[in-house]
Amino acid sequence: MNSPGSAGRHQAPAPPIDPDSAAAAEEVAVRILAAAAQSASALQQRLQRRGFSAEAAQAATAAMVARGYVDDAALASAIAARRQRTGHGRIQVGAELRARGVGSEAITATLADVDVDAERAAALQLGRHFAQRTAHDVDAHKRRQRVGGALQRRGFDSDTVGWVLRELEREI
Repeated sequence: MNSPGSAGRHQAPAPPIDPDSAAAAEEVAVRILAAAAQSASALQQRLQRRGFSAEAAQAATAAMVARGYVDDAALASAIAARRQRTGHGRIQVGAELRARGVGSEAITATLADVDVDAERAAALQLGRHFAQRTAHDVDAHKRRQRVGGALQRRGFDSDTVGWVLRELEREI
């Protein structure tokens, strides 16, 4: 039974018996990866936070990469696709990939694969949505600022934001 006030809390895993055991680190790595995909860097850091030595964490991570359980390029592509489907631009995608520990080569390759026309179409659709949500008693300049700011917060670059604002002006 849970003690009072402990509802919803997870107990921290017990530290490893042998922090230098690559085999034990591999077992933990498999459990971590079963819950969610990780970048190689993030997996290694999580193993070290769990109490494994840097050497054991590095060996376990290398084993997971060798077995194909960790693939930074595939993770980057999956995250980018998901973020783009939900209306986020390359800047935000790149920031999320960096925060998740994806290597710079995988980030660069993933962002190079972004279809600029599809990104612009998504930004335009969002821009229309934001413009419709903006109060109608707001002057055109303030509406433009609000829409542009909303798009920038979604991670669209200034060229894309400027293009969307020009397109929206043409539509009015």
